[in-house]
Amino acid sequence: PHRPPPLPSTRRSPRASAPLPRLRMTLFPTGSGVTGAVSTTRGRVSVTAPGELDNSDPFVLDTMTIRVPTKIIGRTCEYNAADLDAPALAGMEAVAEQMRGDAKITALSKGPNVDHWNKCLEPYLSKGTTWGSLPWYVGETYVYHRLLEASGYWDKGAKGEGWDIFKAEKKEALELAMPQVEARAAVRAEAGDRWGGAEARAMLLMSLWGNQGDSSLFTIQDMTDMGGEAKSDDRIIVDEVDDAWNVLAAASSRTNKAVSVHFLNDNSGLELASDLLLSHYLLSTGHVKEVTLHLKPYPFFVSDAMPSDVHYTLSRMASSEDAETKKLSGEIGELIKKGSLVLTTDASLNNFLASPEPMWCMPSAARKALSPSHLTIAKGDLMYRKLLGDRTFDTSEVFDQLISYFPSPLLSLRTCKSPVAVGVRQDKVAQLNEAHPTWMVDGQCGMVQLCVPPPGAEVG
Repeated sequence: PHRPPPLPSTRRSPRASAPLPRLRMTLFPTGSGVTGAVSTTRGRVSVTAPGELDNSDPFVLDTMTIRVPTKIIGRTCEYNAADLDAPALAGMEAVAEQMRGDAKITALSKGPNVDHWNKCLEPYLSKGTTWGSLPWYVGETYVYHRLLEASGYWDKGAKGEGWDIFKAEKKEALELAMPQVEARAAVRAEAGDRWGGAEARAMLLMSLWGNQGDSSLFTIQDMTDMGGEAKSDDRIIVDEVDDAWNVLAAASSRTNKAVSVHFLNDNSGLELASDLLLSHYLLSTGHVKEVTLHLKPYPFFVSDAMPSDVHYTLSRMASSEDAETKKLSGEIGELIKKGSLVLTTDASLNNFLASPEPMWCMPSAARKALSPSHLTIAKGDLMYRKLLGDRTFDTSEVFDQLISYFPSPLLSLRTCKSPVAVGVRQDKVAQLNEAHPTWMVDGQCGMVQLCVPPPGAEVG
């Protein structure tokens, strides 16, 4: 069977002759050995990756045979009944039927990166692979591209040209989340411009729990019932918030308060509002000079954020009756206008984030875009899956080692919504499995994990 590109090894560049910092020396220990999927020799870490998640997992099977074709595509057609023509709606319904019938997949024909997409699909197309036999990550990313093709998103002159088929659902979700957005604005106001400490922790965790607002997993009513409220710390399975803030503090000292932070954004609605408030906080402290939000290049995974979602969120916040929410909306808008809060959507990195490839296949232009970042914040479950290639690693594997290929320090803020997780002690896993059997997939638990590749690291 076809196996996607292997994880690269990571090694220290010959130029990096200065001693490595004492912090996080696990990446390049002085000895050699093998621990789980990771083998280590002096100056090099190699990873033997396990298989990818697929329909043999019950959660994945439910997603690809019921939740996506029946629930997600079904309601998307309902939301767009008045905005798309009959052939477009029929085309979207046909995608659902192909999924339910386990039909063979077909090549893509439209989109800004369609040739590269088909190159990624070629190993499956050449073997007549069916929907049910695709790796989960490939299948999920593929279905959203197929839906846009069917809707006429890339067809010049079509009724669906440039039309966000998830727009109505995203707006509805934000409207119902406005009480939580206003509560988060109050947290932001209370934090002021104080650098670090309890204020920084509150803002980062606010961004973490905003990730519960995910329309590809939950209905709008589900998200309303959860309320988007912050959970107690016992729901945070891995908590490296303080370590992440130490990375920012060290960068601030090195750069004379000219820190650059990048986001790999996930959902619109409550999560995007939380990310915008976190960005506002970082820029207001005087230690961070620029924040860049890397958004999706087209509608993706129902609720993933695009620049239009940023502008709509700010306009909705501006119309709030809450004075603090209204004020913050204007200030965030000004940060965008003056260029300290940057939105990207059509670069190599943005297209890559919507591709079926694991994160270690990141093209050189995308790596170059992230290399100057003093901290890249990867938001959400999908980016976590991409970081790990959607591989079934044992939960005890070390996150810092597996992600050592990344081009900058990376912080993952993720609520658990898929059966993949690493960096969790075995006793903790046993405890969770006993007390909370669905902890991996129900979005009720969070993970805050940090990777700091050493200076001069290269990927081979």
